[in-house]
Amino acid sequence: MRGDVALVFRLCLLSLWLASCGCLGARVLINEVCCNPAGADDHKEWIELYNSGGQDVNLAGAKILRGGSQFAEVYEFPSFVLRAGRYLLLGESQVEQAQLTAANLDLQNATSETDGVRYLSPDGGYTDTVVYGQPNINALPDDSGQPAVSFAPKCPDGYSLVRLPNGTDTDDCGLDFCLEALPSPGLPNPVRADFALLHVQLWQESGEWLLDCWVKNLSAHPPQQTATLRTLLDGVQVGQENITFLAAGDSLYFMNFLPVQDEQNHLVELILDLPGDPVPENNRFSCNLLQQETGNVRLNELMYDPAPGTPEWIEIWQPGSASRADYLLRDAGDNHFSFSLPPEEGYYVLCGSAKDFLAAWPDCPDSALVEVNGWTPLNNTGDSLYLYAADEVLVDQMSYAGQSAPRGKSLELDPQNAGLWRPCLDGSGTPGRANSVAPPAPEFSGSLKLIGSPCDPRSGERIELFYQLQSPSNHVSCSVFDRAGNRVRVLADNISLGASGSLAWDGRSSGGKLLPRGVYLLLWESRPASGGKLLRRQLSCVLL
Repeated sequence: MRGDVALVFRLCLLSLWLASCGCLGARVLINEVCCNPAGADDHKEWIELYNSGGQDVNLAGAKILRGGSQFAEVYEFPSFVLRAGRYLLLGESQVEQAQLTAANLDLQNATSETDGVRYLSPDGGYTDTVVYGQPNINALPDDSGQPAVSFAPKCPDGYSLVRLPNGTDTDDCGLDFCLEALPSPGLPNPVRADFALLHVQLWQESGEWLLDCWVKNLSAHPPQQTATLRTLLDGVQVGQENITFLAAGDSLYFMNFLPVQDEQNHLVELILDLPGDPVPENNRFSCNLLQQETGNVRLNELMYDPAPGTPEWIEIWQPGSASRADYLLRDAGDNHFSFSLPPEEGYYVLCGSAKDFLAAWPDCPDSALVEVNGWTPLNNTGDSLYLYAADEVLVDQMSYAGQSAPRGKSLELDPQNAGLWRPCLDGSGTPGRANSVAPPAPEFSGSLKLIGSPCDPRSGERIELFYQLQSPSNHVSCSVFDRAGNRVRVLADNISLGASGSLAWDGRSSGGKLLPRGVYLLLWESRPASGGKLLRRQLSCVLL
C-alpha cells in the first residue's frame, strides 16, 4: 500500500514537471548574440533564436528587449512560425542572412556595466534572458526575476556570445554562454573546447631551471582538434607537447627543464594553441626567469568576482625602499591601466571608484585607496595579471581560474606559503592590511579532518576541512555535492595549496544562496605539484 502511495506521488510530481515544461512543447531560446560587430556597428547587430522544444511556435506578438538601465522593448515579432529544432536569425539592415529585419536592436556592449538581451513570449509568461558583462549596478534581472548574479562574458570586437551546447539552458548565463571568435548566424554553434593554462611555476633545483603548469579543459565537452603546448626561451622554441584529448573538467600536468646555462635573465613564454579556443586570453604566459626579490612590489590580493552591488579591486604591497612608484597592470587579453603609488611602504588598494569601494569596505584606510582612471574589469572566468614598473620591467605576475575563489571572496597570497594563492580566510577580504593567517590546525592523524558538522549556517557557523599533506606544494580540487549528486559549490578548483591549512564552507551554493537542511558530500582531490599519486577522499557533513 505504501508503495502505491509513493508511485502516485511520483506520478503527480512528473505531471507537475511536464506542465511546467509546457508538456515538452516549444521552448524558444536565445542561442547566439552579436552585440559588438567588427568595426563600427552600422546596423550589423543580430540575435539568433532556437526552438529547442518538440512543437512549432508562432512568434506573433513575442518581443525582444535589450538591457541598459533596465530592459526595454526594441522589437515585436510579426506572424512567423519557428519550427521545432530550427533557428531564426533576427538582424539589423546590414545582416544579409537575416530572416527578419529590425530597424535598430540597439544592443549594448557592457562597456562599464552589465547589459542583456531578453526574449519575451507572446503571452508574456515566459522569458529567456542573457545577461553579460559586469558589474550589475542596475540590478538587471535574469529569468528568476531577481538581480542576475551569473554573467556571460563581455564581447570583444567581432565576437559573439554562443550557447553551448546548442539549445541547452541551465538559467546560469556564466555556464551557458561563452565567447566565439567565428560567429555562425542562423547556424548551429560550433563546439569549441576552452583550454586554460593554470598554475605556472618556475624554480631552480640542483642548478637546473624547471617549469611546470597545468592545462585544464574549462568547457563541458572535449576538443575536436589537437592542442599544442609550446615552451619558448627568449623567443626560441625549446619544447612542445601535443594534447590529443582532454575530457570536460579534466587537467593535465606538464613539467619541463629549461636549457639555461648561465646566470643571466631570460624571457620564458608558454603558448597553448587550440584551434577555435573561444577564450585565448587564458592560453599564454610570460615572465622573466629571474624573479624579483621578495622585498619588491607585488600583487597581494584581488577581488575578481565580487558579491552583487560591490566593486572589484586589486591590492598591491609596496616596500618602503621603493624608488619607483609608477606602474602598469596588464591582463592576458592586453587590457591595461597605469597607476601611481606613494613611495611609502604599505598595502595599496586599486579600484575604479573609491566611493563605491568604501561603501562595501568602510574599515579600509583612506590612505590605502588608489582610484584608477580607466579601470579594466577583471575576468571572472580566469586570467593572468602582469605588473610592470614604469620602464616596462615585469616585477610580478599571477594567474587564477574562474573558481579559484568563491563569489564575494577575495583571492590572496598566502603569507605562510610563499607564491601560493588561496581564497581569503578572513571574511570577504583584507584590503589595506596584511593577508589572513590560518588558525592553528587541530591535531589529527591522516590527511584530512572535517570539523563543524552538523552546521547551522543561518547562525554564521561554517564547516572547515583541514588538510595535512606530505608535499610542500599541491594542486587541489574540492567540491560539495547534494545527495542527488548535483555539484552545489566549488571550494577549490585545481588551485595551488601548501602542505597544511583548511578550506571553509558557509553552507551556501555557488550562487550565494543558503542551501536546504540535509546531508552533503565533500569530494577532495589533490596531487603533489611535482607529480605523484592522486589523493581522493569523500567526506559527509550535515546542514541544520
